[in-house]
Amino acid sequence: MSDTTVDYSVLFETMELTAEAIENFADQVHASLRERERFEELVAARAGQRTEPLRMALGYYLLDQFDKAITAISEAPDNRIRRFYQAKIELGLGRIDDAIKNFQRAAKHGWDEFDIDLHVVQAHVRAGDVASAAALLKKHAARGAENANWRYASGLVAEWSNDWQAALDHYDRALTLEPSHTQAMFRAARLLDLRGNEEEAVELYERLALQPRAQLNALLNLSVVYEDMGLYDEAIHCLQRVITSHPEHFRAHMFLKDCESSRQMVIDEGVERRADSRNRLLATPISELDLGVRTRNVLKKMGINTLGELLRVSEPELMAYKNFGDTSLQEIKNVLARRNLHLGQHPDEIDVASVAAAPPPTPKISVPPGSEAVLTKAVSELELSVRARRCLQRLNIVTLSDLIQKSESELLATRNFGQTSLTEIKSRLAEFGLSLATRG
Repeated sequence: MSDTTVDYSVLFETMELTAEAIENFADQVHASLRERERFEELVAARAGQRTEPLRMALGYYLLDQFDKAITAISEAPDNRIRRFYQAKIELGLGRIDDAIKNFQRAAKHGWDEFDIDLHVVQAHVRAGDVASAAALLKKHAARGAENANWRYASGLVAEWSNDWQAALDHYDRALTLEPSHTQAMFRAARLLDLRGNEEEAVELYERLALQPRAQLNALLNLSVVYEDMGLYDEAIHCLQRVITSHPEHFRAHMFLKDCESSRQMVIDEGVERRADSRNRLLATPISELDLGVRTRNVLKKMGINTLGELLRVSEPELMAYKNFGDTSLQEIKNVLARRNLHLGQHPDEIDVASVAAAPPPTPKISVPPGSEAVLTKAVSELELSVRARRCLQRLNIVTLSDLIQKSESELLATRNFGQTSLTEIKSRLAEFGLSLATRG
């Protein structure tokens, strides 16, 4: 947007009142919250001055203040501009029959009959009179086939007749003829959303959101789609835009509250999952760390039985212990380094994702001679408990071959997988002479 300040007073003084000029003026008013506020301040100031009723009514109309607009416009001279915008204001008030009458009066005063009839079609659809709407469309079929507004109106009639595919075809054609047709864009996005074509719906909603006068319903619908996709920040931004322009919008406030709660829940769950993962990691037995027998025995004598206990000690503390030498120290440091860990590391410094991403050592798998064929057996045949089966499903473990490539620590790091499930699986594997992998 240009840094030049728009002179909104022209609406009340010198601006030529044509539909195109009024629409362009409206885009400037709604280019940002600050511009809308500037215009709203001017309209309030002009209300106490001697201003032409029609221009005053247009000011109210552009701010969606329809009650004030209808009062002002009723005092304006009778001409096509007055009748056309009086009809638009009455639509805003839900007075559909009155709106249709004033659209028709605008035509009698010289407004293009084709344009008027397309507005009347939309009014008929809002009133549920699809038959009258369809008859008017048919009247202009020859001229309308290559007209975006006629295609949009045809889409409305098809949509209200529950022919969604025909409606989408008309909306698509309207957007081909006029890519910035916001009404067709919104209706198409809504239908695509309802039919589960989420990606295409979002694309159209996002295009609508970029418009100076983004439709409130488009922003609301886009916020719902974003929330369903887990894009809570984007959803909240859409809702805040609605509330900024309409501070008392009940649905926007309600959606915003729900969205913020969902986002916080996800954050809390993420923190909880990370804490659970870290605790499971710290509880890993020393026997799972692929250390030599001598090193494991020394650590056991020191009272170090888990990974968490090992990380709490420093190199000097280990070296100060009797019979603990450089070889064992280097062995421990290498094992920890493979997991992106180091001695003396505080638990809060551990990036669980980084530990999980560390390349695992080559598994050592022991298969009794002549038992290779059993590796193709499905784990579903092991008659495991429901909890154990679900944990294996999450790890995409289908066969015994898949299972024995996992170590005890890898299984225990899986959500909801505990020592009971581990014991159960080890027992079932032992029946076939198999065991879980060790890393080294």
